[in-house]
Amino acid sequence: MSWQMAMGRAGHVASTRDLRRIGLSDVDVRMFVSYGLLVRVRVGWYVTPGVDAAVREAVRLGGRLACLSALRHRGAPVGDDGRLHIELPAHAVRRPGAGDPSAVKVHWTRRPSSGDRATVDIAAAWRVARTCVGTPPCR
Repeated sequence: MSWQMAMGRAGHVASTRDLRRIGLSDVDVRMFVSYGLLVRVRVGWYVTPGVDAAVREAVRLGGRLACLSALRHRGAPVGDDGRLHIELPAHAVRRPGAGDPSAVKVHWTRRPSSGDRATVDIAAAWRVARTCVGTPPCR
């Protein structure tokens, strides 16, 4: 399996460890970044160039899309409350330089929801959305 396919299965997001596991060396990673085939979003984390901007920002902040942001990303007909909703582990420290804190809603979790590196799965997103905003607004 090619590294592009492996990243596609993981939501187009990979850690350095993931990239090594699929056979890329540190030299390969640096070369792919220099050619624009990978984008480094924070230390040890990479995305493919065409990844959704919300996914890129979630990874930059140390998490992945959750709640309304995950639902929109997966094509569910929900409205937009103007915030990026991300899931972070309970032990995580919010990333520095996160910008306007009111623009990001962090959903802290002791156990990660199912899904991929980019976003929680749709069932988990609906479950969290019900407790976050009540009944998510439909478009």
